[in-house]
Amino acid sequence: MKLYSLSDTTARFSRRSMLAGVAGLAMAVPTVQACAEDAPHSGDDPTADIFVSSATVPLLQYPEGMATHDGVLYVATYNVAAPADSRIFAFDITTGHLIRTLGGQPGQELISQGALLGLATDPHTGDLFAAANFAGQVLRIQRPATNKAKVSLYSQFPAGGGPEDLIFHPNGTLVASDSNAGVVYAIPPGGGSPHPIIGPPKSGAAVSDNGLLQSPVPGLSPNGVAFSKDARTLFVANTYTDSIIAFSVTVQGRVTGPPRVLAHYPNNDMPEYPFGFEALIQPDTRIGFTAGTPMNGPDGLRVDDNGLLWAASFFGDNLTAMDPESGKILKTLGSSAVTAQGTLNNPTNIVFDGDSVLCTNLGIFTDGSNSNPALPWRIARFKCL
Repeated sequence: MKLYSLSDTTARFSRRSMLAGVAGLAMAVPTVQACAEDAPHSGDDPTADIFVSSATVPLLQYPEGMATHDGVLYVATYNVAAPADSRIFAFDITTGHLIRTLGGQPGQELISQGALLGLATDPHTGDLFAAANFAGQVLRIQRPATNKAKVSLYSQFPAGGGPEDLIFHPNGTLVASDSNAGVVYAIPPGGGSPHPIIGPPKSGAAVSDNGLLQSPVPGLSPNGVAFSKDARTLFVANTYTDSIIAFSVTVQGRVTGPPRVLAHYPNNDMPEYPFGFEALIQPDTRIGFTAGTPMNGPDGLRVDDNGLLWAASFFGDNLTAMDPESGKILKTLGSSAVTAQGTLNNPTNIVFDGDSVLCTNLGIFTDGSNSNPALPWRIARFKCL
């Protein structure tokens, strides 16, 4: 998720009312449940532990993007407080050992030129791709876990735009959301200029989003992107409207319309006060534990080996798994570090490792400013898939 200071923004559209014209979207929200397996845990999350935190890796500040390849977990930081300190970390996904830090050294200036968002790995080459959001670029990093990492420009976005989340189609096309422009792009294999494939009317995109991916607050949609297990559906998150929009995809990889609302579980509440981002507050917004419902602010999306679609609920402080055809919620993990002594605070992205799911916690409102608590930035891990 990408947020800008919105103190002077006057938009007050309800996160519920944006989809009010679509019939049949008010779905019942199930009770949050935890898995029963025993595991090292924190707070009231019985299956959770802390994979790594800023207490041991000081520059792990505002962690956002995640990707894995060959036993390595990559994490990118969206360091809005000190953009030049944005980094990509490579961890051993089994032990949590820090293998490599990318950025802040000669030859890696493209990484530390500004805040970073989504990550993706090419499953064939192991190359890492990073959404350099502030620079409006997608970066390619070859041999990322070694001391011979090579960083280069893969795609330059149009002025005013910036990549948000990234996902590869099996044909080698890299799909990237851009919540600055309200557009989803496709970048051809080998890199080059991005081509708009989904967007509002007059955006030049091949497929209209029919307004389902738009947000009056910048940086909230389109957000997370994921392909179904068979790559025949593209899922896109609208964090503002608490919804996930689905698009059909041809065998060749072409996205087609019309879009459909896969899931919509509205909740305008938030776990903590969004200082500097008051445009997020609606007339019925409450601050506190009532925010902790599934799919409250879906951010990063991932599909697991069983084909289930997972969403990191940025405002709900939980991870939600759902049926990829019906949008029915099947499982919810985690609880809020702010309101429930759990392990999550503004979770943004998800990866899987065997029977575990890991997620980043952006923690953009829990840095100790104003009256909000000061919490360490953490990567959480749940062992109950």
